[in-house]
Amino acid sequence: MIVVCPSCFCKYSVQADSIGQEKLVRCAMCGATWRQSTLDGSTEKKQHAQDLIKWTFFWFMVFVTIFSLFFAKNAVMKIWPSISSFYEMAGLQNEYGGKAFVIQNLSNFFVIKNDALYMGLKGELLNVSNEVQSIPSIIISLKDDENVKKDSHYKKIWNHNPTYKKLLPNQKVVFETELQSVPYNNLICDIKLDVL
Repeated sequence: MIVVCPSCFCKYSVQADSIGQEKLVRCAMCGATWRQSTLDGSTEKKQHAQDLIKWTFFWFMVFVTIFSLFFAKNAVMKIWPSISSFYEMAGLQNEYGGKAFVIQNLSNFFVIKNDALYMGLKGELLNVSNEVQSIPSIIISLKDDENVKKDSHYKKIWNHNPTYKKLLPNQKVVFETELQSVPYNNLICDIKLDVL
């Protein structure tokens, strides 16, 4: 066991059985004397074990906190919305601004079917969150460019429901939709997601 002088804190390695239950001991460095018990050694071991458990728990909590802050940002912001300002200051905000979905690789095409002109839209819907998300309807609006002078203006809005119902994090689904009888020139297309 380790015996520590209460006066100068000098440490001595001593066999516990040589002290017995209690013994008067003297420090070789400073000459101080005190009563030493073998219980102090076991108490010291218990204290050391408790300290080790406390420090292990502390570092585990630090790791969990840092991991949550960096790798589960969306979940943290749901529980604690005011932390989003911290993410913005630190430059750690989601590159998509906290959105769940992004429409990408959008393209349009025109086809003639049964002597009618169809406009088609094709794109990808990507889940950019860290959670499984239900897929909303895609709302597409098509209208004439207001800067072009015409007697009558064209405007059409329609919904498209992708075949999938849910998307995993970073999963994408390709969607394609068509609308019949559209003018060929000067159209403005706007695509939004229906709020669930």
